Amino acid sequence: MVLGDIDMTGTPIRLSQSPGQLIRIAQQVHTRLWAEHVGGELTAPQYAALIALALEPGADQRTVGERASLDKATMAEMVGRLVRRGVVLRRRDPADGRRKLLTLSPHGEQVMQAASAGVAVVQRELLVPLTEPERSELMMALARMARMENLALETMVDARPLLDAPRVVGYLIRVAQQVHTRLWTELVSAELTAPQHAVLDALSVEPDIDQRTVGERTSLDKATMAELISRLVRRGLVLRRRDPSDGRRNLLALAPAGARLLEEVASGVSEAQERLLSPLDEIERERTLTLLALTARLTVR
Repeated sequence: MVLGDIDMTGTPIRLSQSPGQLIRIAQQVHTRLWAEHVGGELTAPQYAALIALALEPGADQRTVGERASLDKATMAEMVGRLVRRGVVLRRRDPADGRRKLLTLSPHGEQVMQAASAGVAVVQRELLVPLTEPERSELMMALARMARMENLALETMVDARPLLDAPRVVGYLIRVAQQVHTRLWTELVSAELTAPQHAVLDALSVEPDIDQRTVGERTSLDKATMAELISRLVRRGLVLRRRDPSDGRRNLLALAPAGARLLEEVASGVSEAQERLLSPLDEIERERTLTLLALTARLTVR
């Protein structure tokens, strides 16, 4: 499958990473919309935890983490922040001193309610490029990619209280991205991230292009690109030099070691993408990638 590889500004984009790359870009769109309509005081994972607590007051910390699809370390750090802000109340379970029981504080209830309208706008805006049937189709496919394939969309609220209509899409994108990250670590490398691979892959196709253009090709912002390229240069995977015609620009090329690494991980990358899409048949895969591209604000041709 070839996705028509241009963004909404007409800039070419290479999407050989397909599902993982598209999910990452869709997540970026969600993050931008969240910042615009909800703000920076409450993150999407924090909101997911608050919703879980609103529906299951007094639940233990592990259970809330499971409901919000947050690992143990992330949950512990996040709960600590919410407790310090007075949003969540935490106490030891009198029946088991190892368990921490959580409830929303009155202030936390106000914070959650204040954010809810903005959250609904985020999810609605995220799906603007899709028709109603396409939205349902994408949500079902994401649920299966997120390994929730046994949950029918109409029963998600009962099976997992977070997954009600105004919140489901961003949540499913995040969990599908977590699945991809786990598969990538297992099958590709813990030493080479998917965004780093995207950069190496872009340079294998277009050598000697400037750093800004590589960032556009891979949907990475300026700050992320600067740090990522510096790491790849230090590892000898990318060559960087000043543009002789413009000293402000850095030109990048794939180093021999980078080319070898791309070859070494190629089978693992393919396997990770195949495993991510394994719950879908061939037709569903084609459709899902198309819908993800539209959600990610990419044009499919």
